[in-house]
Amino acid sequence: MSILQIVFIISASVAGILAAWFLRKQTHSELLSILLSFSGAYLLGNVVLHLLPEIFADAHVGHQETGAHTHDYTAAIYILLGFFIQLLIVQFTRGIEHGHLHLHEHQSKGYIAGVFFGLSFHAFMEGVPLVGDNMEAAQMQPLFNAILVHKIPEAFALATVLFFSVSKQFNAYLLLAFFALMTPLGSYAGNYLTTQHVMDFKWLIAIVCGSLIHISTTIIFEASGKAHKISMYKFIAILAGAGIALFAAMME
Repeated sequence: MSILQIVFIISASVAGILAAWFLRKQTHSELLSILLSFSGAYLLGNVVLHLLPEIFADAHVGHQETGAHTHDYTAAIYILLGFFIQLLIVQFTRGIEHGHLHLHEHQSKGYIAGVFFGLSFHAFMEGVPLVGDNMEAAQMQPLFNAILVHKIPEAFALATVLFFSVSKQFNAYLLLAFFALMTPLGSYAGNYLTTQHVMDFKWLIAIVCGSLIHISTTIIFEASGKAHKISMYKFIAILAGAGIALFAAMME
């Protein structure tokens, strides 16, 4: 990532943290749910319209060059790997990145540590494919935008839990500062993995695609609640997120 992109990513986290700070005296799960509905639809739109076509187009080109006619499931395997990695992360976060805020005073340290570790690892994974030298601008920008939009409700959710549960506010600020740096650190890790030829860059993209598919579809599904009915505000947020992703794809 460029310096400007790092500033934008950190600023998005700060925006979510500030929103949680101003609203820290109350629980705003409905507001978080609407923000997540928008970001979930936007994430899914970018994955379907930008990332998956790029991944499978590269695989198709590889078949043409080798003349092979057999099916190559490598891309699909890495996408599934990303999906199940996110499934494991949810075991730590308890789904707060999906809008499941369980706010109780004096939460156990194990609960807070699990949520923090899970969301931090998730943020780290988001940064891994954001390596400018390996991704064309047309592919990089939609992914960066999707992660940028998702970063705000993600930081909002974590900050809300920490402000509500951690007795010493300084510790909460310290943890949030560390969290804000995780995505840029993930980008540096992705750069190392690709430049040192540890892993092909397109498979990193495939893993992140699987993770984003899990996140986005779970957010949209859970927006309907127990009655499986989506409120008007959430429905508008979902339409707006998907519409913006589609509009951006059509303008390329």
